[in-house]
Amino acid sequence: MKKIFHHPFILSLLIIAVFIFLNSQGWLKIPQDIFFKLTAPGQKIIHQFSLKFNNLIIFLSSINKLNQENIKLKQKNQELLNEITQLKETAQENEFLRQQIGLSNPEAKELILANVFGQNLSALEKYFLINKGEKDGVKEKATVILAGNLLVGQVIEATHSFSKVQLIIDPNSRINALIQESRVTGLVRGDDGLNLTIDLLPQGKTIEQGQTIITSGLAGFFPPGLLIGQIEKVISSEVQTSQTAEIKPAVDFTSLEKVFVIK
Repeated sequence: MKKIFHHPFILSLLIIAVFIFLNSQGWLKIPQDIFFKLTAPGQKIIHQFSLKFNNLIIFLSSINKLNQENIKLKQKNQELLNEITQLKETAQENEFLRQQIGLSNPEAKELILANVFGQNLSALEKYFLINKGEKDGVKEKATVILAGNLLVGQVIEATHSFSKVQLIIDPNSRINALIQESRVTGLVRGDDGLNLTIDLLPQGKTIEQGQTIITSGLAGFFPPGLLIGQIEKVISSEVQTSQTAEIKPAVDFTSLEKVFVIK
């Protein structure tokens, strides 16, 4: 019998039964109060630590979640940026096409849009390369323009997939032109820089700064009515049989990206 009461399991049951009996009689209230008073500070610290630890876990979890969301947002932002860039390029190209619809020469409505991918602006020659060639319908001596009927140059070499365009500012370039305001004709040529010169203007005709120079269409090299530039400086001498003037081109040849070739 004594061995049964010394068994750990039986002994534990007896102790629990005694505590249940004492508690039911209210005899454990005082010891409980004392225990809770003694352990209250420690329990408060443990509780606060537990709250802070839980907050830390939540904070770290939120940081990780925010980082993941930030990565996703960056990826989405990059995708949107790429889309916006493509839309801007498309919008510029559409605007370029829209402006060019008003080409003054009704017989030259078929245009080939090309990108500039190389250029040479040295003193000896001035040209650029475009990404369209014979397979696209580009031929030698074709006129190259910008939106708004701005004259750029002429194709001097066309291969299967690209072409070489001589710019109007090339020293070897010659263009039959006229002053729009007075209809006085002359010959435009390139110089060593980025400007143009118009020669063979008859003496006795009034030539003024700011007048507009356009193609005359004579000799058939360029369609008539294409804008070349404006007179910047008049050079006149009584001993010469004709007048000369310097022209500021309407085209900025240092920033060309897209052009049209007239078929």
